[in-house]
Amino acid sequence: MLFEKASAVKKATVGNKVYYRGLIELSNICAKDCLYCGIRKSNAKVERYNLSDSDVLTAARFAYQNRYGSLAIQSGELKSPAFRRRITSLLKQIKELSNGELGITISLGEQNEETYQEWFDAGAHRYLLRIEVSNPELYHRYHPLDHSYQERLQCLKALYKIGYQVGTGVMVGLPFQTVSDLADDLLFMKNIDVHMVGMGPLRGTQGYTVIRV
Repeated sequence: MLFEKASAVKKATVGNKVYYRGLIELSNICAKDCLYCGIRKSNAKVERYNLSDSDVLTAARFAYQNRYGSLAIQSGELKSPAFRRRITSLLKQIKELSNGELGITISLGEQNEETYQEWFDAGAHRYLLRIEVSNPELYHRYHPLDHSYQERLQCLKALYKIGYQVGTGVMVGLPFQTVSDLADDLLFMKNIDVHMVGMGPLRGTQGYTVIRV
């Protein structure tokens, strides 16, 4: 019944077409230390990488020339001024090479409102920022003490305020997670009127998952 309902909503909303989106994994270097994540900064086992600007622009050009509707750029979370400037520059160059036709989604973690505004003005129009779990107690279990649930919420509010199409999502199958938690996750996303939803299973990426007790 769930699949049938989802199919009916999709057909009524966007029809039966499939739209390609290019995905660029910019970097797996991350300043955050989320306990479940394979690219958490404390994971010494993962091989780090950072694409060059030329690689990013080559991929963007390919997406535009092959009539992709949009492009998504994601990376580990960084907040440095250099990272902010780099993303701004890339967004402007992608808009230029595609004559403003290629839609751009970015997923670059928690930033201040000024940074979000700068990236929006440079050409990004969608932003993906997963809440991961809407229950604050569970959020505390899966993140170090210096990671703030309230800051995550404030970031989502800032994105709406600026005018982004906003995406968020949660993990399914977390330790201590209940069916009620999952139902609350759905209600959370409904209540903030999210434009895009991503839900996926917990995976012990890079060989381990750590949960605070």
